[in-house]
Amino acid sequence: MRYRENIFKLLLLFTSFLIGITIVEFFGRYLGLGDVILYDSDPLVGYRLRPNQSTKRRKNSFVNSDYEGFRFNPNIEISENSKYIVFVGDSVTYGGSYIDDSELFSSKFCSLSREKYVCLNNGVNAWGTMNMGRFIANYDLYSEREILKIILVILPGDERRNLRSFTDTPFWSSKPRNPKAINEVMRYVTLKNLVPLFQRDDELVFVKKEKIFTAQRKQSWKELNSLIDKSNYPVDIVITPPKDWFLAKEKNSEIVIYEKLLNDLDSPNINKKCNLYNLIKSEFNPELYVDGVHLSKKGHDLWSKKLDICLKD
Repeated sequence: MRYRENIFKLLLLFTSFLIGITIVEFFGRYLGLGDVILYDSDPLVGYRLRPNQSTKRRKNSFVNSDYEGFRFNPNIEISENSKYIVFVGDSVTYGGSYIDDSELFSSKFCSLSREKYVCLNNGVNAWGTMNMGRFIANYDLYSEREILKIILVILPGDERRNLRSFTDTPFWSSKPRNPKAINEVMRYVTLKNLVPLFQRDDELVFVKKEKIFTAQRKQSWKELNSLIDKSNYPVDIVITPPKDWFLAKEKNSEIVIYEKLLNDLDSPNINKKCNLYNLIKSEFNPELYVDGVHLSKKGHDLWSKKLDICLKD
């Protein structure tokens, strides 16, 4: 009798577990998880969005990549006479999968222009300045389209990433196995939160690292300048400010550092330079951000308007 009771309890436990997994998986897919964005590894620039994707993600937002791996606004008509501008940057420029293609500041920037330019978005999650610089220097290897210019959007700290490879990221090169939504969450949490817990970073190591980071920052911006020298197209350079730049009571010393780094860039291919902090500080609102660096829809809208002001020809 007890044997049957134990078997029943085990079956009940197993069934409850399956039901729980099913509910979590269903809820995850409802939120837009599981149908992941795919990337292709690249020996020159690290990795890029895989071409020809159309994926519905969080908040019913769509992420589309065209035949060359650029994120773009599918609502814009493209013809043989279309004039192109390419945005290059990290996840701030990419915009996340919770922002629809049409809501990105790159898309809105082009919609503000009377010329009706077509903006292609080559913002790539976790890219560093070396990834960006290599892409700018070798743009013609990745696209057959001749462009008017490149707009490089740098988040302070991008230079710390050096040249990121695909293996350094929690992203996907193939669809996850079922349960897809749970697998997506588990991989992200493991690589972004659990792995760093086992890394040693005491005070002595921290002080030494800061000195190294200072030297690395100068070197990375110098290397970026050299890569821009190799561009076949003019380049506008923009700094997108993190949220904490606006929250400090006194002017953040980091702002001064990055303004100097920006001003010291002297490649003849550089067309315009812009620190968006200076244009946004009088209109700052915490609702412009969804976290410390990434933008909300309101943020993307404001960024596009300020870009239009500071980069206007």
